[in-house]
Amino acid sequence: MRTTTAYLSNLTPLRGIAALLTVIFHVDLMLGMGGDMLLKFKDSLLFTRLYLMVDFFFVLSGFIMMHVYGKWFSDSVLGNDFKRFTIARFARVYPLHFVTLLYCIGLKIIMLVNNAPANPMDTVSNDFSTIPSHLLLLHSMNVNEWFTWNNASWSISTEWWMYMLFPFLVKPFSKLGALGRIMVVFACFAGYLAITFWIVPLVTEPASIPFVRVDPALLSINVSYQFGFLRCLFGFVLGMMMYAGYQENWGKSWLVNGYSFLLLTVGLVLCMHFAVPDVFTVSFFPLMILSAAYGSPNLNTFLGTNILQRLGDWSFSIYLVHQPLMYTIQAIMTLTAPSEAVGPPSKPDMLTGWLICLVFIGITLVVSYLTYRFVEVPARQWINKSGQVIST
Repeated sequence: MRTTTAYLSNLTPLRGIAALLTVIFHVDLMLGMGGDMLLKFKDSLLFTRLYLMVDFFFVLSGFIMMHVYGKWFSDSVLGNDFKRFTIARFARVYPLHFVTLLYCIGLKIIMLVNNAPANPMDTVSNDFSTIPSHLLLLHSMNVNEWFTWNNASWSISTEWWMYMLFPFLVKPFSKLGALGRIMVVFACFAGYLAITFWIVPLVTEPASIPFVRVDPALLSINVSYQFGFLRCLFGFVLGMMMYAGYQENWGKSWLVNGYSFLLLTVGLVLCMHFAVPDVFTVSFFPLMILSAAYGSPNLNTFLGTNILQRLGDWSFSIYLVHQPLMYTIQAIMTLTAPSEAVGPPSKPDMLTGWLICLVFIGITLVVSYLTYRFVEVPARQWINKSGQVIST
């Protein structure tokens, strides 16, 4: 019988905050048709780097997996433990991924039945031939030429395959000394540099939408539908290494207070504001997670508020439902637009854009609560219960 691991409640709200920032990032892209809507580029480049919230998830995931499951595989990877672990992770990520995929497919069929005009991005992203890659969680493994169906789910596919690799990394990583861990951390950042200078220039995009190409000059790690697994790998392993530091109280004397967490947050925001190379920005994530995990009276009080805890509980739903909701709005606008309308709608002003963003966040939170309560939790409980029967 596996013992229950202490719950790190301070980390839960961080997931919710990162998920909401991802929503804002995509709203800005949708309203501004490429950004520059909710926050002007001339004022700040902060919103242009909010895609890094996905990398925050990756680092946090590696940290939490070590906390919850590290002891399971510290000596060996036993078949029964691996089976129970796989069932538990499948129950966590697959049901809502499957539901949102079905929803996007249904929305596409409605558009086809109504002979709705398709834009170039829709034509290449929602090809029915890409459905198997989503069902098998392979759609960030360089099998498609562009984002497909529920675009945000690319990171779920990378997480799944990282889960499958995780049990086999625990034992060798646990045997590392201080120097070995430092070398692994440096290897992760070397991996980020490889993405920046080698992988990003290799990324291709459909000929019909060349304007979506990530400019290598931005020194970004923003790869996803082709090489997203590498991005997940380096962040996840970085989180695993930070958990080893957490167990040994690394840096606790200066991280165990709310001021350190605040200063790290300010440093992160400044890096994103000035759009410094992503490899530097990502370095704040493990330290912020470590500081939050250590906690402090004031930080514990803030992160322990009910609204932030619920936000964290709904974070997976927030992340997976917000883009299908955007597609729904776009579909409604397309189907109800006057037949003589030509071209995309005009951009709103900044105030209107923020009002739209806040309303959309409200809708997303309501839907996320419903999918959390009626899809995520029941499906997870049922699969885990069934998995216990299979494993015995």
